[in-house]
Amino acid sequence: MATLLFECKKYMKKRTTWAALFLSLIASIALYYFNVSVAEDIHRGNITKVENNIADFAGYVSELEVEIEKTEGGKNSEKVEEIAAEVDYFKERLNNYEVLKNLYVNESWNAILQKEIDSLTYLVENPDISSYSIEEQAISHFTIRASFEEKQLLMENEIVPFIQNDIHVGFLPTVYDNFTGNSLEQWESMTRRYGTTGLSFLYQLIQILYIPIVVLNGCFIFGNNISTETTNKKKGINFYLTLPNQKWKLFTAKYFSGLLLTLGYSVFMLLIPFLCGVITKGMGSLKYPVLVYEGSEPNPYGSEYNELNPMEDLFHFIELQDYLVKVLLFSVVFVIFLYSFYYFLSLLIKNPGVSLFLLGAITYAGMNFLQSPYNPFAYVDIHKVVTRETATLLFNPSIQLQTGMVVLLAASGLMVSLSFLKFRFSNISG
Repeated sequence: MATLLFECKKYMKKRTTWAALFLSLIASIALYYFNVSVAEDIHRGNITKVENNIADFAGYVSELEVEIEKTEGGKNSEKVEEIAAEVDYFKERLNNYEVLKNLYVNESWNAILQKEIDSLTYLVENPDISSYSIEEQAISHFTIRASFEEKQLLMENEIVPFIQNDIHVGFLPTVYDNFTGNSLEQWESMTRRYGTTGLSFLYQLIQILYIPIVVLNGCFIFGNNISTETTNKKKGINFYLTLPNQKWKLFTAKYFSGLLLTLGYSVFMLLIPFLCGVITKGMGSLKYPVLVYEGSEPNPYGSEYNELNPMEDLFHFIELQDYLVKVLLFSVVFVIFLYSFYYFLSLLIKNPGVSLFLLGAITYAGMNFLQSPYNPFAYVDIHKVVTRETATLLFNPSIQLQTGMVVLLAASGLMVSLSFLKFRFSNISG
C-alpha cells in the first residue's frame, strides 16, 4: 500500500501529468461549447426556415388574391371558387407556420412534440398506404414507430428534446434505414442530434466513442510507470532494488497505481462536460427515453439469409438513468481491460507513442473485423452494446452486457498475467 501511494504521488508531482490534465480539461470544455454553439445555430436556422415558409405562403396568398380580383372582372364564378379554395388552403398553412414560429421562439417543446406526434400518427396506423420519403427513398416503418413512441414519452415526462435540423419531424435514427447518395446526406443532417443540458450532452458523447478515446488517453498518461523506468535513460526502478521488495509486490503497486489514476481520469473527463452542461443549460432529465433493440431472430438456414424486419421487429425504451448506470458499470470493466492491454504492450515496446498507436490500431481492427461475442474488442462501442444495436446488426443475441463484462475481465486477467511474467523474468537492473 505504501508503494502504491508513493507511485500515485510520483504521478501527481509530474509536470507532464498536470499539463495533460489541463489540456484535457480545455479540450472537454471547448467541445461542449462548440456543441452548444452548433445547437443554437441549428435552432436559429429552424426558426429561419419557418419564417421563409411564412413568407412563401404569404406570397402565394397575395398572388391568388390578385388573380381572384382579375377573374371576378370576367364573371368566371367557377374559376373564382377554385382559386378561393386554394387561398383558404394556403392561409391555413400560413397560420400553422406562424404558430410553429412562436413555438420555436418560445421553446414550447411540448406543443412542438404534439405537432410531431400528430404528423406521425397516420403513418404509424397506416403503414401500407403511407410513408415518409426522402427523394423517393422511404423511411422504415421501424424508425417511424420508434420516433412516434419516443415523442410520446418525451411529452408525457415534459422532457426537452435534442436539437435537430428539421422543422417537421425530428426522427430518431435507427439501424433499419438504408439510405444512399444524396438521401443519406439529408437523412444524416436532419437526424444528427445535439444535446445542451448536462445529461443530454453526456449521452451524446457516449454515442460517439468518447469513452474509448478518453481511456486510451488515460492509458497513455498513466500506463508507463514500469516501461519508462527501465529504459536506458531512466533507471528509476533500480531504487526499488535497494529495498526489501518482492517483484510481485512492486508490480502490483505500479499496475494498480496507474489503473486507479486512469479510472479517476476517465471519471474526470466524463464529469467535466456534464458539469459544463449543468452550469450552462441545467442538468436535464434522467427519464430521457433510450431506444433498446430487440432485433430479429437468426435465420435457421444460414447467416446469409438473415434480414431485419422493420414492420415486425420489436423495441423498447429504458430511462436515461438506467442506461447511464449500465454504461458506467461497463466502463469500469472496459478501463481495466484497455489499461491492462496497454500495460502489456508498454512492457514489450517501452515507447509510449508506439504502444498507444498499436493499441489504437488493434482496437479499431478488433471492433470492425472480428465480430464475435468472445472478442473483447466487440464491446468497445459501449452505447451499441447497451442498446443491443451490435447484437441486432450481427443477429447475435450473445453480444450483451453480461457476456461482455465476463469476456473483458477474462482478457484483462490474461493481460495482467502476461505483464507480470514479462516483468518477473526481465532483467530490470540491466
